[in-house]
Amino acid sequence: MKQRITLQDLKVGQPLPWDAYGADGVLLLRKGQSVPSQASLERLISDGLFLLREESSSRPADSAAAEKPTAMQHLVDARRTLGNICANSPEQTLDFSGRLAKLIDSVQTACDTHPALTMSSILLMHDTSYTIKHAIDTAILACLLARELALDDATKRATIGAALTMNIGMLEVQDKLDAISGTLNDKLVAMIRQHPLRGAERLKRLGISDGQWLTCVRQHHENSDGSGYPDGLAGDAIAIGARIIGVADKYGAMVSSRSYHGPQKPNQALRDLYLKQGQQIDVTVAATLIRIVGIYPVGTLVRLKTAEIGVVTGAGESPDTPAVHAVIAKSGLFLEIASYRKTHLPEAAIEEVITFDKLSMPVRMSNVWGKEAKFT
Repeated sequence: MKQRITLQDLKVGQPLPWDAYGADGVLLLRKGQSVPSQASLERLISDGLFLLREESSSRPADSAAAEKPTAMQHLVDARRTLGNICANSPEQTLDFSGRLAKLIDSVQTACDTHPALTMSSILLMHDTSYTIKHAIDTAILACLLARELALDDATKRATIGAALTMNIGMLEVQDKLDAISGTLNDKLVAMIRQHPLRGAERLKRLGISDGQWLTCVRQHHENSDGSGYPDGLAGDAIAIGARIIGVADKYGAMVSSRSYHGPQKPNQALRDLYLKQGQQIDVTVAATLIRIVGIYPVGTLVRLKTAEIGVVTGAGESPDTPAVHAVIAKSGLFLEIASYRKTHLPEAAIEEVITFDKLSMPVRMSNVWGKEAKFT
């Protein structure tokens, strides 16, 4: 049953205590979002705004969950913590292993609390260095893959920890290496090929004793066809966690912006990962990644037939007609409220995928995901 929302029920800038729907049942505002202006509020009420009757008695203050950190807060905390560790040197970090345990908890909690928002952060959050962003993004994908592949808790935690620390063997020079667009000299190539081994040794000195974690760091650049490094392992000789990180690492790098190339479109990256690197990566893990993220991964930016730009927010009527919320109007101005679009309808169909570097400013994730994208 639907209940009509009136002007007496809402105030400008006040977070909604429930999801709000249009007269046709389409979700217009998520719980926790707010209406930014009186004009927008009056337009929504005039067009018809409804809530489900069973939700009508809910209030943010009534729920203890409203006081818990959001999924976005866990992601931001993880980025800040890892950034501090990298900036101050792991050796200068008090209780390094304890800090990493909390980092793993943050990634897992974000993935469990709101997997769609967490996955979208890979494509939409670009507020830190590549070194930090890439480690967190790889850990997110590793967590989702480990869960989908039904790994036990200990192996899953070790895999996430290894993803967060996979490049600790070249931490101090990683950003400099990523800035080099030309051919690397022999010294730099040797450094890169030895960083998995050096990383595992460094983690041991820092108090990480989990054998699976150390193995995954050492093996994360091994390839299924034996062409990887440092030990030239192949197939099942490579730990499952390392195979997961290998796929997540490659995909995350492809959709990220580097000094020498822009981000690749996520649907193209998935296709290239499977077709061009299929011999090097674990096929089961790669197929699982494709199944998790789909043709249009959550967070993908798309241009619609309406001339709007939207963000993919979930599954739609079919794999190639995902749920999309428009964030930029035909005029090029950011919308005050992200609006749902039915991409299975011809007039709102997806015309093309675009990358974040084509926008004049970042997408405000709170406009799309509401309260769960809030942080302090």
